[in-house]
Amino acid sequence: MEKGLRIQRLLFEHSMQVPLIVAATLSDSVDIGQLLEERSYCIDVKGVPCITRELFTRITSGWLPKADDWQDVVIGAMCIHFPQSILEVNPSMKASNTGKWVAPIVEFNPFTSKENIYIPFPELLIYLLLQLRSKKLASNYREKADAKWPEEGTLRGAGTTIDLSHERLPNQMASSPLLQSTMIHDLGREEMLILENIEGILKMVAELYGMEGATADTQLSLKQVDHLSYLFLVGLDDEGRFLPLSSVFKEWEEDREKKLPIGTITSTIKRLLKEQKDKDAKHQTFEVMRLEKKTMLRSGTAQSPLRGKDVRIVECSESYVYILNSTHRVSVIGCMDCTIFVGAAVSLSINACSRLKIIATAKNCRVSNCVDTTVYLCTNHKPIVIGDTRAVVFGPYNASYDQFERDAKVVGVDPTKNTWDDYYAPIGVSASSSAFSGSPNTDQHLPTLPASAVTLLPPEKFFPFVVPIAKESEPTISSGVTPAPQAAPLPPKYAEIIERRKAEVEALRKAVRTAQSKYADDGKQGGSSGQDLQSVVQDYFREWLITSGNLRQINDLVKLEEEFSKAAGK
Repeated sequence: MEKGLRIQRLLFEHSMQVPLIVAATLSDSVDIGQLLEERSYCIDVKGVPCITRELFTRITSGWLPKADDWQDVVIGAMCIHFPQSILEVNPSMKASNTGKWVAPIVEFNPFTSKENIYIPFPELLIYLLLQLRSKKLASNYREKADAKWPEEGTLRGAGTTIDLSHERLPNQMASSPLLQSTMIHDLGREEMLILENIEGILKMVAELYGMEGATADTQLSLKQVDHLSYLFLVGLDDEGRFLPLSSVFKEWEEDREKKLPIGTITSTIKRLLKEQKDKDAKHQTFEVMRLEKKTMLRSGTAQSPLRGKDVRIVECSESYVYILNSTHRVSVIGCMDCTIFVGAAVSLSINACSRLKIIATAKNCRVSNCVDTTVYLCTNHKPIVIGDTRAVVFGPYNASYDQFERDAKVVGVDPTKNTWDDYYAPIGVSASSSAFSGSPNTDQHLPTLPASAVTLLPPEKFFPFVVPIAKESEPTISSGVTPAPQAAPLPPKYAEIIERRKAEVEALRKAVRTAQSKYADDGKQGGSSGQDLQSVVQDYFREWLITSGNLRQINDLVKLEEEFSKAAGK
């Protein structure tokens, strides 16, 4: 992959578009300067200034009143987005280094482990600073009364996939309020935030290394600049990992011991970002954009692998999307009336969606600014709920998926320890205020959500979900889609419902067979034929397929099977 410099967009989508720390309401209690003053307590770990988890928690304990353990959310985000930095200063911490993944997977759960780990101070301060200043990333993806999905440029037809991560949105698509807000977001918001703060961030890093009163002439080393690497996408190395920020500087290609002035580093970053804007350069993000009334299955190929990559599913409507592999980060943004299946992800972010059903295995899950969304989840970390979220429902993982065990293991999820119902809402409603018990957070200093904003799926509304694929290597429905065994263990009440439904279905089948046999006997004697009953059942089933929208998905799957068969020369 050709090296360039782009903003690491998925970092922002998974952490900052709806920030954990809301500057507008908490500016009087959040003091980055206070934390910076504590640098005298920093511990040097392999040449990196670090702060212990215990000290970080103590210093910031009053920042978010009644938002217990919010520091654990920050540490969890750091493990996702800059794992190399965390692992470097915590050599005893375990990580899985799956080949050709863009980053290692840190095996640490801050909600369950209270180990007093080291936190790299530069990355921590940069992350918190951007959280406070990320108000500019806010965008309104809400559906508006006059919003229309454009006819031109919309992808149509069955099973189409496309990578538009490097493309600019065409002019004719700016007529929709939904797409217009996204176009502005895609082309500039994160970049503006970085450009406005980059010099200040570099000076802050210099001060952490003892360079008091840093100026544009203060010089930084390659290692010191690489604390900013997680903000940018440079490219991938031969092992498929993200390259550090320093790799775009020609000066360090010639002499890795050389130091560069902050002013030179700042101007180089700004110049490279501007140059990259005008280039048609692909990066390692697979994107599904603006699908409308379609079905898409994607598991990856040797030429275009999906395993271990970042995925974005953006502004799809009335579609079915199946991501059939283990991935790094998955962003679902601005989707409406869709069903989305994710085989497995290290981090799943669902933002600004409505009338969405998503089934996923994810090490981390974040839901923000969503309406009428149901998430069937298998995770070991607390799902995070923030922003203007309404009528969001969490349910236990309900999919029959042949590769579940493999994909869950790769991203580090133990199905026997599913914490789907233990969600965490640091700003607003807490897990204790679900429909099952308790009352919402009443602290007046924090924006609160009604208890109905987030609820748990009642067992009587739980139904299994079957992934329409028979074999990993060849998505097809011709050999049947006999459901695999329930992948993740279900809570007792949900398991009882499934068993009861199985018994009801079997009783219904028996009644139909008995009725068919009776009608067949009557037919022989000149009465009604058993064929009449079969026709009635088929007619009602066909009507249900049409009204539910499932007939379109079946037609799409049949077309997909024909495409796969043709490609395989069958």
